[in-house]
Amino acid sequence: MNARRSLVTIVVLAALVGCSRSRVADSDVDASSTPAPAVSSSSSSSNGGGDAGSPAALADAAFRALSKRLSEPDRPFFSDNYVSNETSYLHVAGALARQPSANEVYLGVGPEQTFSYVALVRPKLAFVIDIRRENMILHLLYKAAFTLATSRSHFVALLVGRPYEAATCPSPAATIDDVIRHAEKLAPTEASYATAHDELTKSIAATWGPLDATDQKSFDTAHRAFFQKQLDLSFELKEKNGRAYPRLRQLLAATDRAGSKRGFLATDDDFRFVATLERENRVVPFVGDLAGDHALAALAKYLTDERLVVTTLYVSNVEQYLFTGQKLATWAKNVAALPTEPKTVIVRAYLDQGKKHPRAVEGHRTVTLLQYANEFTTREATKPYATFWELVNEPEAATTR
Repeated sequence: MNARRSLVTIVVLAALVGCSRSRVADSDVDASSTPAPAVSSSSSSSNGGGDAGSPAALADAAFRALSKRLSEPDRPFFSDNYVSNETSYLHVAGALARQPSANEVYLGVGPEQTFSYVALVRPKLAFVIDIRRENMILHLLYKAAFTLATSRSHFVALLVGRPYEAATCPSPAATIDDVIRHAEKLAPTEASYATAHDELTKSIAATWGPLDATDQKSFDTAHRAFFQKQLDLSFELKEKNGRAYPRLRQLLAATDRAGSKRGFLATDDDFRFVATLERENRVVPFVGDLAGDHALAALAKYLTDERLVVTTLYVSNVEQYLFTGQKLATWAKNVAALPTEPKTVIVRAYLDQGKKHPRAVEGHRTVTLLQYANEFTTREATKPYATFWELVNEPEAATTR
């Protein structure tokens, strides 16, 4: 009996060591990071692992002020934005992991898939833009989950409002499938949701300040959507079209072209890189139109002043909606105003709406494509694109060849 009890004790301690090691690492990072009111251009990072303890942290007040300074008024859209609808988003993973890493900035749109791109690019600073203020609030929800989570499965449990069993959390070497299995080990209840929601709300209040009534409603609605549908939550149009979209569990376990799982929760290292950026206020969500006259212009000025360069620009299929009223030309001018470098890439998505793309991969309705930003702006300035189909059939950036 004593031997058996000892064996059980060893197993439990082994599980705890894996979790406690993660917590110690988090404490070390936080203790060594001194928040500053602006980004320090002297800090360095690399695609080999990033500079998790970089002095490029933003103070809470600076984080809030920067988001407010960049933002435009809220705008409506015809879909929610809780979950991506792009299954091919990691097909460009290899190319993005080779992006330049000097004073780099990631600028993107969308919900969770943007974190995978951040993990691949390993930027110094990341910005997430959307015309819906609800998307900015969604990213504050994610920020709170990243800030509080002690492990990948804890992150998932917080996001979907499940109870979390720390004593049996998977080791840092666990697969994404193991992580999801553990996160779903205990059944969700209204009590577990209320506990998680209270923790997340307090976390955001500590960084952002108390949300006003409208933003709090958006925060509550978003978290409730994750709780109700759990990891089966999927993209939805406000006017249903009968089409089935990928569920969150599929997107979190998505693979690159070689079949390797490359999402932000696929490895402990990637998760902790993104979590560190979030804790240091280095993922800045803001409200804006890609073809607007304020948000990207203000960002361009900020980045120029801070001597930072955008190396990756993820736009999903937003450009599809800019082929009216000369908006694509305005978007191109906004891109041209951003500080970039010759290998800066635009990551865009094409969604098959009856016309199959020649580079489509079997089993995927979406195609993810890369184009150098300077090639896009030069072409649009000299020979404007007539249609979105013409744009998505440009030769891909050399990084993918």
